[in-house]
Amino acid sequence: MLVLFATMTGNAEDAAENIAKRLRKSGHDVSVANIEKHTPQSLPARGEPVLFVVSTWGDGEPPDEAIDFFGDLEGLASGDLDGLLYSVYALGDSGYDEFCGFGRKLDAGLEAKGAVRIAARAEADIDYEEFIEDWTNDVHAALEDQFAA
Repeated sequence: MLVLFATMTGNAEDAAENIAKRLRKSGHDVSVANIEKHTPQSLPARGEPVLFVVSTWGDGEPPDEAIDFFGDLEGLASGDLDGLLYSVYALGDSGYDEFCGFGRKLDAGLEAKGAVRIAARAEADIDYEEFIEDWTNDVHAALEDQFAA
């Protein structure tokens, strides 16, 4: 399983490492990487799920390291990501109008290109660690269901 993070302050990277640690304890093989090292086309098409742990910057914008990835995603055709299994853990600040704006845009963009959401998007406020355990449990359960079928 691949966990990609996009961050400006380091919180999303910290959350990604925490999520990976929890999934490893559940028996999953997990690697963590910065989203800037990937393109939507380089993501695994089948089998290996991709978890996105992303923060929102400014007024609903992606962090700098996710700008190219998101631009490439927007340029794909519907169906280009068919078979990609994914979920999004979005970090934000509810003091802004576009709370978790980039996480929402990324989730919608992945789905629009054919990717299959395996667990509902989590939206975490400044206390982003609060939801990690529940979301990780949801992802683990979804994977168990997916691969048991």
